[in-house]
Amino acid sequence: MIKHLTPKKVNLQGVSRSISEAFYKRSVLQAKRSNKIPQDLLGNIAILKFPKKTLWLTKYLKARKFLKQNKQVTTVLEKTQGFSGKLRTQKTKHLAGIKTKQATYKENNCIFKFDVDKSYFSTRLSNERKITADEVTKIFKSKSEKRKAKSAKRINFNILILFAGIAPYPIIIAKHLRQATSDKRQANFHIYANELNKQANQEAQKNIILNKLQKYITIIPGDAKNLPSQLRAKRTDKFDIILMPRPNLSDTFLKTALKLSKKGTTIFYHGFGTKQEILDEIKKDTKNKIKKIKIRKAGDIGPYKYRWQAQFKIK
Repeated sequence: MIKHLTPKKVNLQGVSRSISEAFYKRSVLQAKRSNKIPQDLLGNIAILKFPKKTLWLTKYLKARKFLKQNKQVTTVLEKTQGFSGKLRTQKTKHLAGIKTKQATYKENNCIFKFDVDKSYFSTRLSNERKITADEVTKIFKSKSEKRKAKSAKRINFNILILFAGIAPYPIIIAKHLRQATSDKRQANFHIYANELNKQANQEAQKNIILNKLQKYITIIPGDAKNLPSQLRAKRTDKFDIILMPRPNLSDTFLKTALKLSKKGTTIFYHGFGTKQEILDEIKKDTKNKIKKIKIRKAGDIGPYKYRWQAQFKIK
């Protein structure tokens, strides 16, 4: 005869409590062990990146701890997807603090406001932007002195910045150049900023006004490849300096830059990979139209892979 076994009563509340306590203890232990977490500090916002198997509670505990330890930070986000696509956007998720993705960030005596998910911005390029601004200022001073010696007329010095994003390069360089001129009201330079991302262009315009530089910077939205014909109609299609802080794309955009150059134009080009790879791609797309290439590391992007800044003049 088969006996019908009746299940014993189980205290589900106690089991649930035990599971919750075990989960909490595991999360706390995981939080203590994961001391080093990749992070980006964007003024009021901190973006943390966790390993894939990190428990949600661990992330929350680390986010709360980060808020307590960093009083200037009011929002902590988790990076769920890195920068990708033509518009260079990322994805983040709120963890703790004020629910916002609007960052207010200060750098090199400039202020920037932007949505961290909708526009590209990297704090890791802060020093690079300062170095470039100093170098542009040197070129500006040198060329200005040479031209003044030849003519007493007011000099027009035009700079083009491709892949300008929310305008950190244009704004920082404009402030450097404005300080370099003896008469700020008659500063003889103008910067043109090009960016494909519409949201970034809107934020760039607000940042230009915020830093009181609307007199010195003009935004030209759209695809960089259309600039030669677009600027030719405005009779501003040749530049003294062209900056190319480009993302890691297959197209170098150097052929476009050459169309916007003249004899003596200085180009600052960002490339990714090994030093030789960058030199080869520059020589391939510029042929014999440039002088000696000066190249240096401008940050790392992976094992034995670097961001390089190459500087050269047009013959």
